[in-house]
Amino acid sequence: MPGLGPYAKIGLMTQAKTQSSFIAKSDGHLLLLVIILAGFALRLYRLGADSLWYDETVSAFLASESATELIAHTARDIHPPGYYLLLHFWTLAAGSSEFALAFFSLVFGLLLIPLTYQLARLLANRQVAIWAALLVAVSPYHLWYSQEVRMYTLGAVLGVCAGYCGLRALSYRSKSGSPRLFWSGYLVAAVMGLYTLYYFAFLLIVLNGLFLLYTLRSTLNQTVLRSLVLTNGLVLLAYLPWLPTAWRQATEPPVPPWRTLASFSPWPILLESWSVLSLGQSVEPAAIWPILCLTLALFILGLFYLIQSSNPPLFQPSTLPTLQPPILFLLAYTFGPLLLIYLLSFFTPLYHVRYLFTYSPAFYIILGAGLAWLNLRTGRWLTLIAASLLVAACGFSSYQYHFNPRYRADDYRGAVDFIQSHWQPGDVILVNAGYVYTAYLYYNQQPNLQRQRLAPYQKPSDMGQPLLLQTGSVDGSPQLGWGDPRADFYAMSAAETVSALEAVSQDFARLWVLRAYDTVTDPNGLIRVWLAEQTIPLEDEIFAGESNIRAQGFLLPGANALPQQGQMVQFADGLTLAGWSLPDQEWQSGQTIPVKLWWRAESRPSVDYKISLKLWTPTAELAAQGQDAWPAGTLYRATHWPIGQDVYQAAEITLPSDLAPGQYWLNVELYHPDTGLPLSRLDGADPVVTLGSVLVKG
Repeated sequence: MPGLGPYAKIGLMTQAKTQSSFIAKSDGHLLLLVIILAGFALRLYRLGADSLWYDETVSAFLASESATELIAHTARDIHPPGYYLLLHFWTLAAGSSEFALAFFSLVFGLLLIPLTYQLARLLANRQVAIWAALLVAVSPYHLWYSQEVRMYTLGAVLGVCAGYCGLRALSYRSKSGSPRLFWSGYLVAAVMGLYTLYYFAFLLIVLNGLFLLYTLRSTLNQTVLRSLVLTNGLVLLAYLPWLPTAWRQATEPPVPPWRTLASFSPWPILLESWSVLSLGQSVEPAAIWPILCLTLALFILGLFYLIQSSNPPLFQPSTLPTLQPPILFLLAYTFGPLLLIYLLSFFTPLYHVRYLFTYSPAFYIILGAGLAWLNLRTGRWLTLIAASLLVAACGFSSYQYHFNPRYRADDYRGAVDFIQSHWQPGDVILVNAGYVYTAYLYYNQQPNLQRQRLAPYQKPSDMGQPLLLQTGSVDGSPQLGWGDPRADFYAMSAAETVSALEAVSQDFARLWVLRAYDTVTDPNGLIRVWLAEQTIPLEDEIFAGESNIRAQGFLLPGANALPQQGQMVQFADGLTLAGWSLPDQEWQSGQTIPVKLWWRAESRPSVDYKISLKLWTPTAELAAQGQDAWPAGTLYRATHWPIGQDVYQAAEITLPSDLAPGQYWLNVELYHPDTGLPLSRLDGADPVVTLGSVLVKG
């Protein structure tokens, strides 16, 4: 592009052959536009279709907070506030649906295509830049994070901007202007990057090491060195307000440890990193090793291509004559931060493959140079075959990402919907790990949801409203949350945990648990053991996603202490309706009526019967029907009940939205699950029990 170079030229024969190549004959701008549009289509496909997972709901929750509360909250978190603030203002305009939230990441993921192109033009030539842009556009790794409601695409964009502006500032040659614009660009990108992602600091360390090598070559450029030092001083000054918080979070993490220390062998990390850079996180390295070999070959050829290119004016011979500086820059950009993370992980766990994404664009430039080498030395067809194989493999990985259940995001949406569909007044909800409550809050449809810590437990003022209890880390480190009472992660002793659970079990009839990451916050399984010993399991549903999140329901001892109405009605096959409770109030169409039932097995029934709630008009016409269910729960069926003991059931029936005002009658019946035939009553009456009248007002 005009004003950018090319900074790297091949010799005259090479240039002539390049101009006859497939890409060089094409209009570069038009081809780049087509690639960007294709990348946009790939990133737009099924955007927001799946549930947000735990980290993403943190983003959604913080974006819903005020700017002041958001900043205060991130001061106790593991990421700085920059991305969340931008997302906050984005949601004010675009809303907070899964699609709207993910589209914010998509914008920056799409920007990485032309920005990588520009960086490649600066370091190599248009042909390499086009190939690099294409590889970024189809990369499953980039697709993954372009659809995730997190800060990684923003961090990668700021990294490319910082690297590009720094290189342009260092190489500025114009006599009619100054490099101030590029230094300003570097300054803004570096400051925003540090406020977006703590791991951005590793990239800045590597970039400044490279910049320093350039300024400290054989002929010292004092003007450039002063500008470099001054600009980084301004970066540090702008970050100074947050620096104490960042230092404390790095040295005293306020959250439970969830990453592992690096092994002494770097090969597992290198293999995983190479695999995700090549084909993303939705494939297994062992299954795609031929493609990994292809990308390795292209990577090596790309290094040869850049070595064989003559030195651009930007890069004069450096203190490292064995490597051309463009190669040094591209290698260090991706693998320099990874090396720093690996080394520091021997002291504190830092490595996770997602953090490599910020440093990934340079990798695709080297691969693009490898395709350019093939095109230069072997001709168009072999280049197209290699590129087609790589694109096809990317397509396979993207298909896996979208449709293989193994790579689906944790289905918090389904889990929360499951709990809310089963919740009844008198129930309580428990989330087992710090930020899991953000998933519940994001997908919550229950009005007047109350939220508090499990310990110390405080009985709510309104027992009829939904209550969300949040646990801390059982016998966790005292430094969790730094002792701040507002922190989401905090330590609680085993004794106070058990005491709180016992108090909850006396106040509520049923407990619903959204289980996720509880092996981190409760590694010894204290809560799981207490539930197994003190409660009766009713439901247990596992949902999609690698974390195996589950929604579980438990019957608590307090269920039989609830007030009962009605008279005992005996059915055949040893079953008895021991009592019931129906709210005494007027209803409106569209409302849901909660019904409490108590059953008893006088003797062991021959089958597990189901119940059905039905609403009838005075003229015996069916007005509404509830969801048929097992009397107590899926896991606690009649053939397993203790003989002679009352068993509690919470049921409900929703009034149709167009139900006319008037008086109706609510009945319950037991029926055989296979034949559908109702279970008869021992007194010979109709095989139903009338629970009471329901008055629907206009």
